[in-house]
Amino acid sequence: MSLYPYLKAIKSGRTINAARFITLLKNENINFDSLGVAEFVRAERYFIHISSLELFEQLYEKHTPSRSRIHAAKQGNSHRHSTNSTYLIAKFGATAQVHIGIKCSPEKAPEEMSSFDYLTPIILIENSDCFTFCEDFLVAMELEDISHEALIIFSSGNAITHKQTQRFLSLFERIYYCPDYDLAGLEIFETLYKKLGNKIIFTMPSDLACYYEYCQKPDKQKKFINALDKAEHWKFTELSSLFSKGLGFIEQEIFLGEEYE
Repeated sequence: MSLYPYLKAIKSGRTINAARFITLLKNENINFDSLGVAEFVRAERYFIHISSLELFEQLYEKHTPSRSRIHAAKQGNSHRHSTNSTYLIAKFGATAQVHIGIKCSPEKAPEEMSSFDYLTPIILIENSDCFTFCEDFLVAMELEDISHEALIIFSSGNAITHKQTQRFLSLFERIYYCPDYDLAGLEIFETLYKKLGNKIIFTMPSDLACYYEYCQKPDKQKKFINALDKAEHWKFTELSSLFSKGLGFIEQEIFLGEEYE
C-alpha cells in the first residue's frame, strides 16, 4: 500500500487510520514522532497534526504519482512512469537480413509510424533467439504460410504492451502473438486484447500439449493456478492440456530444436 493516499488525506485535513500510516512510515525508516502528533477522533480514525512541514513535504513529493518520466526520475525511480515513446525491432519476412526500427511516439498518428499495409500480418515473438531463428520457429508455430509476408516483431516481454506500441498495432487486421506458455504470456495477451480485441491471436501449435514433459514448475503454486484458470477462461484447449499434464510452464525456445543449442 502506498503512503500517498494517507499523505493526501492529511494535507486535506481529513482523518486517517493512524496505525496503518505509522506502519508505512516504518517501512520508510521514518519515526512517526519526528513527523507529527495524532489526535484521536473515533475508533481507528485520527487527525494528524504535522510538526515537521519540511519532512512532510519531502514525503509528499516522493510519493505523489509521477507526472512524467522526468518527475519520476527526480523521485528516485524513473521506472515508476512509462516512457513517452518506444521502439520496435522488426523484419519483413522470416528470411530478411535487414532489420527495421519502428518509432512509436505520441506525436505521430499510428499510420505515420509505418508504411505497411493494414492487411500485413503481424507476428510478435517473445524471445530474441526465436526472433533470430524465426524461419524454423514459425514452422513449429504453424505460421509458415504467412511467415514470408509478415512483419515480424521482437516483442520482448511486457515492452509490447506500451500504449504507443498498441496504437501502432491497432492499425493492422491480424496480430499473431507467440508467447512463453506461462502466466506472464497470458497476462500480456489479456493486456493487448483490451486494446486490440479479436485482432490479437494467442498463437500455439496444435500439438502443444505433447510438450508437457518440458514443463517447469513455477516458483509459486498460485501462478500455476491463475494461469490454468486463464487458459480455461479463454478456451485455449491445448494450453489447458499442457498445464494439466505438465503441471508447469514452458518457454518458447523449446520449439527451436536441438540444432540451435
